[in-house]
Amino acid sequence: MSKSKILIALSILFLIGSVAFDFSQKKSFANSLQNIKDERTQIAYVADLKALWGAKGMKSKLTRVINSIPSSKKKNFLVKRNKAEIKLVSLSDRELNRVLSKLANLPLEFRKLSVVKSGDNFDLECTCVW
Repeated sequence: MSKSKILIALSILFLIGSVAFDFSQKKSFANSLQNIKDERTQIAYVADLKALWGAKGMKSKLTRVINSIPSSKKKNFLVKRNKAEIKLVSLSDRELNRVLSKLANLPLEFRKLSVVKSGDNFDLECTCVW
């Protein structure tokens, strides 16, 4: 075998390798582009769902729940942006159940929920976010 035949064989081998590499890179790029498009679609879908199911008017809903309790039993009711701190004292068992049921029906996440029984009355301390 002469040197020119070996050189031609190596160059053909190199050409085949470079064509295969180019093809694999194009396919990889197309796959990553499709993944990015799918992720963008999913992000837009989640954003639409968040806007649809977001807690709208939560401050007024919480105020309505707390206003169902006499003001003498409200020790603390503070609402900041997406957080509410509630402290109610001397609640009867019916009042406690009513308040907790109404709060549980709202789209809230309870960070802190403490119920303390003192005699026949209950104290409720609650921190919730939405």
